[in-house]
Amino acid sequence: MNNKNTNISPRNIKTIISIFSVCTSIFLFTIGQGATNPILPLLVQNLGATTSMAGFVVGIFGAGRFLTNLPAGFFAQKIGRKPILIIGPTIASLGYFITGYVDSIELILLSRLITGFGGGIHFVGAGIYLRDMSSIENRGRILSLQTISILIGQTIGPIIGGYIGEIYGLKSPFIFASIILIIGIGLIISTVIEPKIIEAKASVKQNVKKQSFINTVRMFLKAGLLPIGLMTMSSFFHRSGGRFTVAPLLIKEKGLSASNIGGFFSITSLSQLTSSTISGYLVDKLGRKTLIIPGSFIILIALYMFDNAITYQSILYVAILFGIGEGAISASTNTLFADKAPKGYEGITMGLHRTFGDLGFMIGPPILGFTIQKLSFSSALFIDGIIMLVCTIYVVIFTKETKKKI
Repeated sequence: MNNKNTNISPRNIKTIISIFSVCTSIFLFTIGQGATNPILPLLVQNLGATTSMAGFVVGIFGAGRFLTNLPAGFFAQKIGRKPILIIGPTIASLGYFITGYVDSIELILLSRLITGFGGGIHFVGAGIYLRDMSSIENRGRILSLQTISILIGQTIGPIIGGYIGEIYGLKSPFIFASIILIIGIGLIISTVIEPKIIEAKASVKQNVKKQSFINTVRMFLKAGLLPIGLMTMSSFFHRSGGRFTVAPLLIKEKGLSASNIGGFFSITSLSQLTSSTISGYLVDKLGRKTLIIPGSFIILIALYMFDNAITYQSILYVAILFGIGEGAISASTNTLFADKAPKGYEGITMGLHRTFGDLGFMIGPPILGFTIQKLSFSSALFIDGIIMLVCTIYVVIFTKETKKKI
């Protein structure tokens, strides 16, 4: 086999091990997230904080992630991918450790911000790495591994966190999250190879000297990243606003129980996991844009059904459709964005992709929550759907396909 291809061929054993290790580190990170997220509001309330403060403590993690996405992409371009994959979990592990040992709301806020910094760095680094280790022929499948790893970790994590928290106390899941991140760091150090991107690194150094900020923005716009970025933002807006915020409140409004809400989220995750696995294959075989229209259409149908659902069974149908649609859109947008990265700016491009997503994730809950408060649940679902529809039309019309059907 030609040595020039050993770092990019998925058939090469070192490449396979590296990809597996990076996905395992993502899985471990999200197990920690899943284990601590249900416990965090309880921990904060036990310290005497209000419900709104508990929500702020949860949300500040996303703010930390948002702030580090682009810097992580920049430094991945400057110092390499593997150091970023080590730095991110190290910072997050420190944040989790602090959360598990302090008794002050202020320090917990700081520790959650630190954890968010680490999370942003790690997930951007992982996305860049998987992009580097893929080719145009298999990029959809390789990038879908990140989503699959996240979903599996999010499914298992709450079970582990609840069990540990019940036996050892509310702070124990945070120590657990810190420890498993250290295990992930060891795995990265011992098994992950650095992609051969010397040419790209040299290129970006020359380009940065030549390009002004305005010219760099123009370059990204010319590459066609804006429509895909807005589509990504609308998808995350729907996830955090429509699914994480509106859905549990609406299910409760319909007279169903907390266990029904849990069932809704579990079915959505399992459906999305299945959809992401299949969609990664389909965007490689049928083209990147192929799944955007059906994915969005499925979510729009689900939003309409949700507004009119009466029985728990019909709500579970909505959960299945949400998972299918989100998995399809994620596979398409992730791969399109990676394909269109300007040469020498691959790291910054993937950081920009996460920034679009986290922007939608941050603004979704307050916008749709305010809509419910001032108008109605139907209005919130309508706004969610309109934003997705507009962004879908935009990306379908103005984004060129990057992969021909085979």
